[in-house]
Amino acid sequence: MAVSIHNKIVSGPEELDIPAHLSYGQFLFDQLKKGGDQKALICGETGNSVTYREILQRSVNLAVALQKLGLKKGDVVALCSENRFEFPITALAIMYCGAVLCTLNVTYSPGEITHILKITKPKIIFTSPITAQNISDCSEGSSVEKIVIFGDYEVVPGVMFNELVKETAKVEDFTLADVGIMDTLAVMCSSGTTGLPKGVELTHINFLTLTRHMKYYMEKSMESNNHQIKNFLALIPWFHAYGFITSFAVLANHLEIVFLVRFEEQLFLETIQNYKVNMMTLVPPLAVFLAKHPLVLKYDLSSVNEVWCGAAPLSREIQNAVTQRLGINFIRQGYGLTEVTMACCVDLSSKRRLGSCGTPAPGMKIKVQDIETGQLKGIREEGELWVKSPLRMKGYMGDPAASAALLDADGYVRTGDIGYYDEDGAFYIVDRLKELIKYKGFQVAPAELEALLLQHAGVAECGVVGAPDELAGELPTAFVVRQPGAAVSEKELVEYVAKKVSPAKHLRGGVIFLDEIPKNASGKILRRELKLLLQKHRKSKL
Repeated sequence: MAVSIHNKIVSGPEELDIPAHLSYGQFLFDQLKKGGDQKALICGETGNSVTYREILQRSVNLAVALQKLGLKKGDVVALCSENRFEFPITALAIMYCGAVLCTLNVTYSPGEITHILKITKPKIIFTSPITAQNISDCSEGSSVEKIVIFGDYEVVPGVMFNELVKETAKVEDFTLADVGIMDTLAVMCSSGTTGLPKGVELTHINFLTLTRHMKYYMEKSMESNNHQIKNFLALIPWFHAYGFITSFAVLANHLEIVFLVRFEEQLFLETIQNYKVNMMTLVPPLAVFLAKHPLVLKYDLSSVNEVWCGAAPLSREIQNAVTQRLGINFIRQGYGLTEVTMACCVDLSSKRRLGSCGTPAPGMKIKVQDIETGQLKGIREEGELWVKSPLRMKGYMGDPAASAALLDADGYVRTGDIGYYDEDGAFYIVDRLKELIKYKGFQVAPAELEALLLQHAGVAECGVVGAPDELAGELPTAFVVRQPGAAVSEKELVEYVAKKVSPAKHLRGGVIFLDEIPKNASGKILRRELKLLLQKHRKSKL
């Protein structure tokens, strides 16, 4: 990707030609028509599948039914479900109606659901059986008029999805709602790793642009690596912006999507082997699994030729280990945030830049600012990343103050991420600004210590946080999941880290062993939960 560095601002290549559609729904409608009888979605667990034509028909059936229920342009419809066939059909129907889709995390607590319902005020909520009771309880006294339930059983009072789609509508007579490119298409919830989630408003032009970028990335990669991408493994939850945006972009580009409801070690590997998966998007914990777990060596994963990893920094060592184990040219890192429709950088270079998340996307500018002074930083100087792009969100729904605080006078979005760029304009993410540990005035990046710990043969997973300390401020503390059969001790890991880093980065808070590291649905470590565990651990020792 052609990039330029001018006045300490890194710019991606020129923006691409975007599909001349006013709505993303119309664009997808047209793409589904073109897909015809080609398989579109396959459930990796059951083998059941649907074609593009079947998705089109069922989504139009649902759109007509929703219009009969009184759904209008601009109404908000919430969707809370694991990955299943009804999910994309529902999302498409909502788009066709000109309504605003709001996806809800299936693991949200009642407090988080209630918070999002107050912000978005949905008229209808679609839910799967696993979340139906929670949704029903939180909907009482809210804006919600109807609950639509996936599956075969009315687990709570509501309308059954299968009833809404059973009447066949005439696709050729169906007219989509008239919307503008700057109208809100979806409200995607921010990850909420440091507090209650915010509702990020993304527009039709955001999605049209990102989908065109994805096509560009895949074409570039296939051309430079001389391989084919025919199918795609969707394991990242569709209710999360990362999973939703990438999967719909892939669907629009007519790749066959094999999806999984959840991560199970054997099922994940069997799915790749049985369906000869070419491409997948991962989060760092999955990359660690591929790099270190002995089970991986028992499966034929030779069909895989394209692996992208995002949502959190991936260490050079794990990146290299996955590349070698899978026998692929390179595992590519990407970088993005929901507020910029996910994709800011993708590493498409033929160079093997371990640790880099790549160069800016088309039409994107990125600057690195000093955290204290706001001065622009140069090559290989760390600071906070600020991003300017046509992919920028419309704002946080119901929170204009937070929206304004995220932007500077030139329209750059504050990311809250610490990183730097090299001579080629390739970026490297160090850590989250709010997650940096402050030890005696020194800034310690948890991601750096986590990457180091993962190099130890006895460590399967880990998370690092700062333990409050009266004298030092915070003490780096590690939570570790041992590899199966490993007997690694706290003393061994503390000494292991001490030999490899400067004194400020020593694990002075010690090591605490867990059965699993708490993570959100996108694979980010929930450091606030680790800090709660740390408090309990310290109290138990008093």
